[in-house]
Amino acid sequence: MRSWIGSDRDGNPFVTPDVTLRTAEVHRKTALEMYLAELRLLRRDLSVSDRQAPIPASLAESISRDTDRIQLPAIVVDLYAHEPYRLKISYMMARVRHLLGEDIIDEGARSGPDAVYTADAFVNDLELLRQGLAESGIGDLANASRLVELLDRARAFGFHLAALDVRQHSGILRQAVSAVLKEAGVTEEYSDLPETEKRELLTRELQNRRPLLSSASRLPEAASDVLETFRVIRKLVHRDPASIGSFIVSMTHSVSNLLEVMLLGKEVGLWRLVAGKVETALDVVPLFETIDDLAGADQFMDDLFQNPIYRLHLDARSNLQEMMLGYSDSNKDGGFYMANWALYRAQNSLGAICREYSVDFRLFHGRGGTVGRGGGRANQAIMAMPLSSQSGRIRFTEQGEVISFRYSLVDIAHRHLEQIVNATILSTAAAMKGERDTFRPDEQDVQLMEALATTSMAAYRELITDEKLWFWYTRITPIEHISRLPIASRPVSRKSSDEVDFESLRAIPWVFSWTQVRYIVPGWYGMGAALEMADDSPQMSHLQRLYTSWPFFAAVIDSAQREMARARLEVARRYADLAVSESGEAGYHEVLQKDFSLAKKSILAVTGQDSLLENNEVISNSIRLRNPFTDVLNLLQIDLIRRYRAAESEDVDPVRRALFLSINGIAAAMQSTG
Repeated sequence: MRSWIGSDRDGNPFVTPDVTLRTAEVHRKTALEMYLAELRLLRRDLSVSDRQAPIPASLAESISRDTDRIQLPAIVVDLYAHEPYRLKISYMMARVRHLLGEDIIDEGARSGPDAVYTADAFVNDLELLRQGLAESGIGDLANASRLVELLDRARAFGFHLAALDVRQHSGILRQAVSAVLKEAGVTEEYSDLPETEKRELLTRELQNRRPLLSSASRLPEAASDVLETFRVIRKLVHRDPASIGSFIVSMTHSVSNLLEVMLLGKEVGLWRLVAGKVETALDVVPLFETIDDLAGADQFMDDLFQNPIYRLHLDARSNLQEMMLGYSDSNKDGGFYMANWALYRAQNSLGAICREYSVDFRLFHGRGGTVGRGGGRANQAIMAMPLSSQSGRIRFTEQGEVISFRYSLVDIAHRHLEQIVNATILSTAAAMKGERDTFRPDEQDVQLMEALATTSMAAYRELITDEKLWFWYTRITPIEHISRLPIASRPVSRKSSDEVDFESLRAIPWVFSWTQVRYIVPGWYGMGAALEMADDSPQMSHLQRLYTSWPFFAAVIDSAQREMARARLEVARRYADLAVSESGEAGYHEVLQKDFSLAKKSILAVTGQDSLLENNEVISNSIRLRNPFTDVLNLLQIDLIRRYRAAESEDVDPVRRALFLSINGIAAAMQSTG
């Protein structure tokens, strides 16, 4: 389990190095307190007397070692003199309490590698209890759910609870490296160097053991803050290597973006080259987010794997490379269909290039809750991945309301995880065996997908690059109010609220606002233009065959029709009237309506249905039941937007509060924010 809460620094000025440190401390404290409570219950259960059952030698030796280094109150030692399991657990509890700051251990007696109680030592102690009970012939207690479940928790969560992934934007990291190199007198204008020269310089500096900075060095505040983040990482890794997961570089564009992370790590002692070998506890992960970066991901990794220093780095990290794929920004950049196709191509090519270099790999899918941000049925998405990308390892993000939807109820959580594991095992097995009955697209299939994706993206880009669209969008959606909601993990825009534009607006509020007004543009727009070009009989027959045989294409079509079924353009038209009343222009409703109608017609033809989601009655009925109630909330919100814009400044607060409530209500009814 990993978390970005308190460690995702990309565009969030509130996540400081101190916040990351305090987050890790909260994680650790939560885990230790949970173990302490469980040990207390376990001690109550294991009332085994040495007068009734022999003590295994391993347990007796462990208790003897504990006695030498841990000073328990005499009353506890006397109380459990003939109950070795309770005595051993008491020693374990004392060591956990010491980690929590309740200093009852005799520090003078603690020395050597076993002095600090680690998560591994804790697991070994629990395993010792289980084995001891089994050797003593008390199998029922050895396999009791409390002891077994505690062992499972300890193995899964350690003392860190959830490892923190640290994420930072490539541009911020570049500025920090530029400042360090300038202060060190290496180069004045690092950022202006060509990419090849950047790589050569970084490779050279990584091979040089001397530090770049001295105690007298002075850096700009932003660069100093970045270095302090790396010092926090070093501190946490030194205490518990499992507490930090990966360092993720958002908007990765070039190999130097990853080498820069390694250089900053080297500067604080987190990365070093010793006798031709790299020593580091940090995994460096590229995040490919734009359509162009996804298209060039395989060439990026090819260049990276050819860098000699990075190969040594990989050797230090068990030859495992993680690569993250951004679903949100790729959709915002290229539209629904192109994003899906670009992600599919990237997965296919990344798997191939890693195998070419004999590098183990794991794809990390940055999925959001909505289809416009890569959401939808997780098991279907896994099964739709190309065979070359199946490695038996997978990571994905669970965000926002998705966490409560999928994990609040134990039975649903179990079912969801079961489906994910099932899909991963089946897909990996198919890839390992190279099953002949697994669909593999041929050149004609790929060419058709390329044509559809290109046409879809052209229609999408024509829409969003229209200078008038932004004004229309801000007038017909509640984006102004969404930006003020205190619900996001970071600001909704990379710019101030007064300067916000399409480029700086983040993907979550972009999708959130379209969902509120029932257009849900990120989940389908461009499909109409794309599928219309395949409307002739031969190409339509081709698409119909692909829908029944290719999991990827079926997943794209089904995701689009789910979002279109949730959309309500007759309601959305009333939002569009908000802009008409102010500008006198009809705006873009007709443009969206046309693509929607074309997409609906073609999707029904491809799937052989008479209506959207005819092949999924459960979801279809759920939408049908929710619509009347959601429609009322939309009408209320439209009225509130009008009243807010017409209100005098002193009367605006009550209306704004009501608008916030309407946003919350529609989000609950639509079961999605962004």
